[in-house]
Amino acid sequence: MFDYPVFEVPIIGQRLLMAIDAVTHVFVSHGGAVGGSVVLALAAWWANKKNDLALYELVRKILMVFFIVTTSVGALTGIGIWIHANIITPNGIGSLIRVFFWKWFIEWIVFNIEVIMLMIWFMTWEKNAKTEAGRKKSIMIGGVYAVSSWVTMLIITAILGFMLTPNFEGQPWIDPEVFPGKVDYNNALFNPTWFPGLAMRTFSAIAFGAALAILWTWLLTAFFGPNDDEAKELRGKAIRFFATIMVVAVPIGAVFGFIYLRSIPESAMQMIPTAMMTRAFADRFDLIYTIVAAIGVTVVVTTLLAFFLPKRMPYVAAVAMVLAFASFWGYEERVREFVRKPFIINNYMFANGIRLTDIPYLNRVGVLKHAVFFPEEERVLKADRSNIVDVGRSVYRIECKTCHTTHGLNSLSALTQGWTREAIHNRVSTLRSGTTLFMPDFVGTEAEKEALVEFILSLNAPGRYGLTAGGAQ
Repeated sequence: MFDYPVFEVPIIGQRLLMAIDAVTHVFVSHGGAVGGSVVLALAAWWANKKNDLALYELVRKILMVFFIVTTSVGALTGIGIWIHANIITPNGIGSLIRVFFWKWFIEWIVFNIEVIMLMIWFMTWEKNAKTEAGRKKSIMIGGVYAVSSWVTMLIITAILGFMLTPNFEGQPWIDPEVFPGKVDYNNALFNPTWFPGLAMRTFSAIAFGAALAILWTWLLTAFFGPNDDEAKELRGKAIRFFATIMVVAVPIGAVFGFIYLRSIPESAMQMIPTAMMTRAFADRFDLIYTIVAAIGVTVVVTTLLAFFLPKRMPYVAAVAMVLAFASFWGYEERVREFVRKPFIINNYMFANGIRLTDIPYLNRVGVLKHAVFFPEEERVLKADRSNIVDVGRSVYRIECKTCHTTHGLNSLSALTQGWTREAIHNRVSTLRSGTTLFMPDFVGTEAEKEALVEFILSLNAPGRYGLTAGGAQ
C-alpha cells in the first residue's frame, strides 16, 4: 500500500515545487506549443497567400523563439512534472497510469511526432522559403506540427478532467473492490469536464499564442531591428493579423470557460473562493471580482487596441496583454488543482495517496503497518512510548507532507503555535469539516493519532524537531 520511499521538500513544500514546474510548463506548452503552433502556421499561410515575404520572414523569427523555448524550458518542465508526480504522489500517478496507460502511450508517440515536426519545420524553413512550392511544403509541415500539438492537449485534458469528474453521466468508472481489474475505460475517458475543458484550453491557448506573437513582433521589429517606416508597416500588419485571431479565439474561449465552470461538481464550486484567494481572504469577494475583472478587461482592451489600432499599439500594451494571459493561466491552474481537494482523484483517492476504500482497514491496523520504507523504530511504538514523536513524524510524512511542511510554507509549527495538546488532538480528529473541507480525514489508529499530535506539539518546543537555541529549525 505504501510501497514507495518518502520524499520531502523542506521550506517550500511539495505543493509549491509542483506548482512552479507545472505552471511554467503550461505557459510554454499552451502559449508556445499548442497556441503558438496554430498561430504561426496560420500566419505563414497568410503571408504566403499574400506573397508577403517580409511577413513570412518575421514569422520565421518568431518561430525561432518558440522553438528554443519549447524544446528547452517546455521539455524540461514536462519531464519535471513526471518526476515530481512520481516522488510526491506515486500512488496517484500509478492509479492514473493503470487507467490511461494506452492513452498516455499514444500521447507519447504524438509528442515525439510534434517535436520532430517542429525541428523539421524550423530547420528547413529558410531552404523552403526560396520557392512557392517550398513555402507550401513548409506550411504543411507547420500544420502537422499544430495538429500533433493539439492532440497531446486532447489526451492530457481528458486525464485532468478525469481527476476532477471521473464519472460519465453518473455511471461509475470503477468497481473499487477489484481495482484495477474492473475499470470502465470509456467512462473514465469521456468524463463530463473533458470536452468543455478541452475547448476552453484550445481557444485560450490560441489567444495566448497570438498575444505572445504580438509581443515578439514588437520586440523583433522595434528593439532588435531598424524600427524604420518599413518596420512599422510590417509591425502593423503582423499585429493586426494576430489580433484578428484573438478577436475570434477570446470570446469562444470565454464561452467554453463558462460551460466548463458549470460542469464541475458543486463541492468543487464551493472551493473556488479559497482556491483563488487562500483561506485568509476567501470571504473577500470584492477582491475576487476585481482580479477577474482586471484580467478580463486587460485582455479585451488590448485585443481591441491591437485590432483597430495595430500601428499605434504601444509595447506596454503588448506586455500587459501577455501578463494578463499569464495571470489567467496561473489562476486557472491553481483553481483547477485546488477545487479537487481533498482528492487527487475525486471520491477515489485522497491527495496524500490513501484510497477511500482502504480507510476502514487502515483505521483498524494503522497506516504504518505497511510503511515498508520506514525503519521499525520510526513506525512501531515502543512499550515505554519513548519513540512516540518519531512515530508521529512518520505519520506526518505519510498523511501531511503533501500539503504541509514542518517549519516552512504552510507549516504545522506556525498553524499550531500556542496550541495545547488537547486542541491539536481535536483538530486532527475533525480535519475535514467547517472551513477546511479541502483537507483529508485523518486515517489510522488512535495510537497513531496520538503520535502525530505529539510530533506536531514538538515542532514548537525545544528538541530534535522543534525549536533550538538558535530559533526555529
